[in-house]
Amino acid sequence: MKKLFMLMAISLVVSSDPVLAQDGWYMGMEPGVGVTPKMDVNTGGVDDWISSADAAHSAIRCDKTINPDGFQVEEGACGNTPSTWGPMDESFDGGRGILAGLALGYRMGNFRAEGEYFYRTATHESTDVPYDSATNYDPGTDPGFQTVMDAVDNVLSHNVFANLYYDFRSDSKLTPSLGIGVGFAKVSLAYRTLWRRTNDPENITVFDTEGLTGDDLAKAQALNREIAGAITTDRAKLSDSLLGYQAVAGLDYQASDPVTIGIKFRWASFGEFDDESAYDSLRNHASVAGNPPVPVTYYVKTGDIRFRGISLNMKYRF
Repeated sequence: MKKLFMLMAISLVVSSDPVLAQDGWYMGMEPGVGVTPKMDVNTGGVDDWISSADAAHSAIRCDKTINPDGFQVEEGACGNTPSTWGPMDESFDGGRGILAGLALGYRMGNFRAEGEYFYRTATHESTDVPYDSATNYDPGTDPGFQTVMDAVDNVLSHNVFANLYYDFRSDSKLTPSLGIGVGFAKVSLAYRTLWRRTNDPENITVFDTEGLTGDDLAKAQALNREIAGAITTDRAKLSDSLLGYQAVAGLDYQASDPVTIGIKFRWASFGEFDDESAYDSLRNHASVAGNPPVPVTYYVKTGDIRFRGISLNMKYRF
């Protein structure tokens, strides 16, 4: 970065006479920063389930690994195949990070056509307590849970765009420009989820003990002890390929015959992100459900991914 600023400073004094940028091929490079707005996310998936308003307890009661005998489950309520759950609505804070790019273009009169690659990061480090709007169940208020948390740590993307610019050329060394572009991005999203039950079985009421005696009471207490401290968790690097478009505005300074330096502003928008992952641990066992067991996954979907960026750029005409 320091070498780039030094090169720009040297270029400023190379020529003191107005020099109009000439037609032809050029190569550009830019370092900058990007800012992303709040991220809205929907999550859901498949799991053992039961037709009950008490959805928080249903998945465990139907979990064939934890409760193979179907204790306190009405006949036929669970089924042998997992059911879908969700969506749960979540919201994460905006992020910011760096962007760096390279471009190859051709100038002809007031127009420039350009192919561009840039790399972008956005650090969010934001958490949310999931809320299931379908069941009106808020696990964050359940004494049976010690921790309920989902998080987006960062978003990385490799972007390739085709851009078209119009330069407002004159005899001045300063040249404003406007541009539009279309392209695609390979986006990765670092996502974490953690549902941890309390270690105290007295605060766990998944299996009802009220009014029970003898073997039934002992069975309910044993199952509640078994799930004490149970963890459902995953740390995933999700990815998706998205189409997008951008609007760009810039101001360039003709430092010398081959060298132009300037500042660029961009606004970019991509489609909805969508990917899925299996849990590292599902209630302290492998991420499977049903009878026979099948893999359990969850999905993460976002709204349109957008960001704003500002960068310094230098173009060199061949």
